[in-house]
Amino acid sequence: MFYDGAQFPAEYEGNALVALKGSWNRTEPTGYKVVRVPFKDGRPEGYYENFVTGFWVSGERRAEVWGRPAALAVTRDGALLVADDTGGTIWRIAYTGQRDAAQKDERKKDEHK
Repeated sequence: MFYDGAQFPAEYEGNALVALKGSWNRTEPTGYKVVRVPFKDGRPEGYYENFVTGFWVSGERRAEVWGRPAALAVTRDGALLVADDTGGTIWRIAYTGQRDAAQKDERKKDEHK
């Protein structure tokens, strides 16, 4: 999913957020997180960053988890929703830091066009 909300810092705009549901049948468990893939000029920059972790509790041969992120969505206010199909939960992730005031004003102008 490409982030198009107005809540997170400007550098998140147009970046991909990806739910890595996790493996249940691998020798070493992997996934169980949400990552951000930065894009520049419409292309991925070649790396990813962990965005939400902690679903994998422990286990080296068999993952012990309390959740598996399965799907993502953005709310009208720009928060991120993460559907967890193991815990049966939808997590809402909101950014509470400051955004650049000029960017917010510019977005409001664009919304009214």
